[in-house]
Amino acid sequence: MLPFGATQRSAMNMRAWIIVPLLGGTLLRAQGDLPKHSPGESLDFEPKLMLDGPHASLEAPGAPLDSLPGEHPEERVKQLESNLLRAEQRAADSEQLYKDGILAKVEVEDRQLRVVKARKELADANLAVAAAHADAVKKSFDAHTTVQAEMNAANASLKTARDAAASASAEWDKGQLDAAAIDLKRKRRLYAEGVGSRREVEMAEDRLALLSGTLAQ
Repeated sequence: MLPFGATQRSAMNMRAWIIVPLLGGTLLRAQGDLPKHSPGESLDFEPKLMLDGPHASLEAPGAPLDSLPGEHPEERVKQLESNLLRAEQRAADSEQLYKDGILAKVEVEDRQLRVVKARKELADANLAVAAAHADAVKKSFDAHTTVQAEMNAANASLKTARDAAASASAEWDKGQLDAAAIDLKRKRRLYAEGVGSRREVEMAEDRLALLSGTLAQ
């Protein structure tokens, strides 16, 4: 008779020999469930995403968009410039990934919207830097340590940054409304086809109405 410890090890080994083939079979079946399509074929999947989540972080992998406590405004601008480049690259890659059946249509739309958001955040950060600079120049001007030309240049830069921030904010508002409208249209289509629920349609309608009211204020 085998010792008790040897019996346990034998049982564990037996379970391992059973589990490994089962896992292998599961992986093979999962691979077989991947969509088959012709090169360049456009696919409009209603499932939100096959590999990433529908709300995958814009900066993954990478640093978050929000500045860290005590972060200098110029450092935040550099970080946001990097975030924007990553967002634009992810959006550029998404079309081919969509055609290859790797991303869902909704994820392509999400990545495009994240570019608009990243541009707004960068424009806001640039405005904060320009405002701080203009304020510093004004104090120097009031103290008679700088000239009118520098004051004029700082104010001109501030106006340019303010206009850019307003434009980026308007684009972000429009992007959110467009995304909510597309989502509502998709929910209604699914409901009409018997796939979605009436509750999902109502939630999408409420989301669009709430967003429209908030942005109109």
